[in-house]
Amino acid sequence: MNDEKKIIKKESKKKDFILTFSDNTQLFVDEETYFKNYIYSKETMSDMEINDIRDKTEVSQCIKRATAYLLNGKKTENRLSAYLINKGFSIKAVNNTIKRLKKDEKINDLEFVKKFIHVNLKSDTKREKLIAKLIYHGVDQELAEKEVDKVIKYEDDTY
Repeated sequence: MNDEKKIIKKESKKKDFILTFSDNTQLFVDEETYFKNYIYSKETMSDMEINDIRDKTEVSQCIKRATAYLLNGKKTENRLSAYLINKGFSIKAVNNTIKRLKKDEKINDLEFVKKFIHVNLKSDTKREKLIAKLIYHGVDQELAEKEVDKVIKYEDDTY
């Protein structure tokens, strides 16, 4: 069985493209993918090719959105994931984006925690309050406790 779909319309929207197929489905394609995959010269595309391009385009858009969000300040992996999912990206795209941003060292929970503790550390800061703030920002409780305890002298028997 032939799973090829005929491209009946190619629309340009700024630096992106919208392809319409004979079955009235549409595919949003970013400029890089459009030219890299020679879509401009194609008359048909397979379902597998369409799905692959859809996934790559979504990850590309997700990375752009995440990078823009990170320009407003450092965020935790958890906070960034929630933001991207809230913006409508699939979990698969979000996971791929997080993996890429971690590899590129644009997101690092440990560095976030260290900087957060340094900025928020005051002589009257309570350990529990600092940990609670870190957890609120999406930091894992175990990591928060470990890093705070490195900075604040903590005695188990003080309770």
